[in-house]
Amino acid sequence: MEIIERYIYAVTQRLPEKMRADIKQELHGLILDMLEERESPGQASKENVESVLLELGHPNTLAAKYRGYERYLISPFLFDSYLTILKVVMFSIAIGMTVVFAIDTITSPNEILEHFIDYFANLIIAGAQGFGWVTIVFAMIDYRQQKDTLSSGDKNLKWKPSDLPHIPDVNKQIKMSEPITGIIFTVLFTVICLYSIELVGVWRFDGGDRTVIPFLNADVFQNYLPFVWILAALGILNQSVRIIVRQRTAKLLVFHIVISVVTTVLLCVMLADPAILNPDFIQQLQAAGVMSDIGKDYDTVISIWNGISDWLIIIIVFFALIDIISETYKWYRTKTTV
Repeated sequence: MEIIERYIYAVTQRLPEKMRADIKQELHGLILDMLEERESPGQASKENVESVLLELGHPNTLAAKYRGYERYLISPFLFDSYLTILKVVMFSIAIGMTVVFAIDTITSPNEILEHFIDYFANLIIAGAQGFGWVTIVFAMIDYRQQKDTLSSGDKNLKWKPSDLPHIPDVNKQIKMSEPITGIIFTVLFTVICLYSIELVGVWRFDGGDRTVIPFLNADVFQNYLPFVWILAALGILNQSVRIIVRQRTAKLLVFHIVISVVTTVLLCVMLADPAILNPDFIQQLQAAGVMSDIGKDYDTVISIWNGISDWLIIIIVFFALIDIISETYKWYRTKTTV
C-alpha cells in the first residue's frame, strides 16, 4: 500500500490545500474500488496496483483534472502570439542596438573595439531583459484568463461545438502591422533611453569630429529609468492584447484608452521636471559654434528652450488624444458597418 500512498501524496501536493483532504479520501476509495475489480479485497498484488496507477495516469495529469485546468507559464492558447511578439521584440532590440553601434563606429572609428565589446554586452543584456518582460506580460495575461475562467465556472463545463468562436468580421479585425509597428517603436524608444540617451540632441560634425549636445541631463534621467521600464511594459502589454484579441471590441478600446492615459501621464511627469533638461544646453551650443550669443536667432532659441517642456507636454497630450479619437472612431465604424 506504500506505493498507493505515495501516488496519492504526489497528486494532492499539486492541489490547493483546501482541496487536499477531500481529494485524498476520494482518490483512496477510487483506487481500492479499481483494485477490487481486478482481484479479491485485501489481496492486491504489486502488478495490479501498478496497473491501476498507470490507468489513472501521471500525478501531474490527474492533479490537473482535479484542479480543472493545466498549469502553464504561457498556455498553448497564447503560445503562438507569445512567440510572434517575442520575435518582434528581439528583432527590434537587435536593430536598435546595431544602429547605435553603427553610429558610434562611424563617428569614433578609433574606438571600434570598445564599441564592439559594449555592443555585444548590451545586446545580451537587452535581449535578456526583452525576453523577461515579454514573458512576464504574457504570464500576467494568461493568469488573468485562467482566473476569469475559474471564477465563471467554465472549468466545470464540457466542450461543445456550439462553443466554437464565430469567424471574425473582416471589418472588425486589427491588422497585424499596427501592433507590430507599435512594438517596434516601443522597443526602439526603450533601447535609446536605456543605452544611448546622450545621442538625443543636436549633432555637429567638424571634419572627422562629432559633437553631440544632448537635450537631456543624463544623470537626472537615470532617476526616471523605472518610468521607462513601466512605459515599455505598458506598450508591449497593450500591443500584445491587440494581437491576441485581433478584433475591435468595446473592452479592448477601454483597455487601450486606459493604457494611453497612464502612458501620457508618466511622460508628462518626466517632462514636467525642469532638472531633466540639460542645464548647459545653450552654453554648449555657443561653445560648439552652432549659435552666437547675440541677435534675433539667439533670442528665439532662448525663448523656445525655456518653454520646451511645456511644448513637449502639449504635443504628447495632443497626439494621445488623436490616437484615442482615432481608435474610438475605428471601433464605432465597425459597429455601424453592416
